[in-house]
Amino acid sequence: MLKKTAVLLSSLLISSSLSAHTLWLVPSHYVLSKPDSWISVDASAANMTFVPDKGIALKSLTLYLPDGSAKPVTELYQGKRKSMADVQLAGDGTYRLELANPVRFFTSYEIDGERKRLLANKQARTAQLPTGATKVETVQMRSRNFAYITVNGPTDTVLKLQGQGLELSSNTHPADVVAQEALQFVFSLNGKPQAGVKGVLSFAGELYRNDAGRVEFETGADGVVSFTPAQAGRYLIEASYSAATASDLADKLRESLTYSFEVALP
Repeated sequence: MLKKTAVLLSSLLISSSLSAHTLWLVPSHYVLSKPDSWISVDASAANMTFVPDKGIALKSLTLYLPDGSAKPVTELYQGKRKSMADVQLAGDGTYRLELANPVRFFTSYEIDGERKRLLANKQARTAQLPTGATKVETVQMRSRNFAYITVNGPTDTVLKLQGQGLELSSNTHPADVVAQEALQFVFSLNGKPQAGVKGVLSFAGELYRNDAGRVEFETGADGVVSFTPAQAGRYLIEASYSAATASDLADKLRESLTYSFEVALP
């Protein structure tokens, strides 16, 4: 469990598995008071938190309405450094913006000393692997990137766990997060708290700090990470979980997520 006294680490000390480009979504507003307002959303794959680097496809960007129904986002633009979307929030309540990849399977193998990869699960790989392939391994992968936006009164429908893959919940509604007040996040896998979820918590402005101010964490058996934000601003959680699996479709499981949120002034 991450304590308030956790050591702040520079970006150079982040594990190699988490230091690659991270995909994030950042709404222009996390809390609004006027229905029918428009927000803009920036998205990028980048090494530094909220510093755009590579534009990404947003075709699967989805807006979940306060009643839980889903609506595709159609006002999209993909740039070289970042991608953008315009989204209208028609009524009161809490919305979830999510860019998610469905379950995918990657089979890697070695042939003649060269490492190669197939888009196939364990059942499909047999017919596709070349004769003499060695060190064969199939990984099941899934990722989701999300943020919450609240118009007037906060609601809880879009915060509920779906029970599929790696998910994140909190003891504080996203619209009520305040600097200098303790937060508790729970990481769940397929609906149950999960130990061994590894991640990094960072916040905006690291381009202008000598110390990036990042904090690494790993969950215990209760899946909990505790954190007290020292200052207001925008924060990012990037987390992943990997393990061997006894599945008929894969040898390993790899789940990941990123979550951006705003901390208000006390």
